[in-house]
Amino acid sequence: MPLTLYHFNNSVCSQKIRMVLREKGVDDWESVEVDLFTGKQFDPEYLKLNPKGVVPTLVHDGRVVTESTLIAEYLDEVFPDPPLKPADAFDRSQMRLYSKACDEGLHQGVAVMSYSAMFMERLRRMPPEQVKEHLSRILDLERRDRQTAVYELGVDAPHVYRGTVAYEKTFQKMDKALADGRDWLAGGIWSLAEINLAVYVSRLDYMNLLDVWIGDRPKVIAWYDRVKARPCFKTEVVDWVREDEWDEMREAGTRIRPRIADFRADYLANDFGAGIY
Repeated sequence: MPLTLYHFNNSVCSQKIRMVLREKGVDDWESVEVDLFTGKQFDPEYLKLNPKGVVPTLVHDGRVVTESTLIAEYLDEVFPDPPLKPADAFDRSQMRLYSKACDEGLHQGVAVMSYSAMFMERLRRMPPEQVKEHLSRILDLERRDRQTAVYELGVDAPHVYRGTVAYEKTFQKMDKALADGRDWLAGGIWSLAEINLAVYVSRLDYMNLLDVWIGDRPKVIAWYDRVKARPCFKTEVVDWVREDEWDEMREAGTRIRPRIADFRADYLANDFGAGIY
């Protein structure tokens, strides 16, 4: 059963699919890296596979599967052992709520934080016409709007505030779920809830931002320690980060850290988060 994964080393969505493959013991897959920094995602041949021009893309027996959350569930069904979804229908629904939070809030949040901290400066060093060309090639109009706003406003773009709030809501939910002493979030098993969340939490960690949200949440800290202890986390997340990227992520995140802390404090001070979960 030929299986090819189009991915990028430090893409959060690619990381979680590699984690799934490792958990499933699927080692016989072809790796095709799509360099997002050089625009390989816009190559016409790649766009035939993934018209959105994003990673990852899975090709399995000649059939194309896109969207990382859907790819993860697809792999869990095609390679059923060990299962990464709870057996109980209600627990599966709870697992999918975390996946939904990643897709609807955390992904955009970490993207604009990373963008405002690191990639904005790269763009600002480009000639204006080159920046315009870069932004015009982004096929997802909402993503184009986000990147344009961050390019123009930096960390003060409203999308960064919204991302800060999205993380706060998710950590509130996790803290409440873990209050009963469970190790994992859904159905008592290591599941796609953990894998989907792990890459978004770790990116905050690598940017020196994570404790802004979880410094006073020991149960979430303990959960993240358990995540980091999984072999698939080291081999498919940590080991794929290049040496030069570690310092870049930390330095960039540290620059925006005071503003992110202000955003969270503002949200909490206005009691917007009271009673959400």
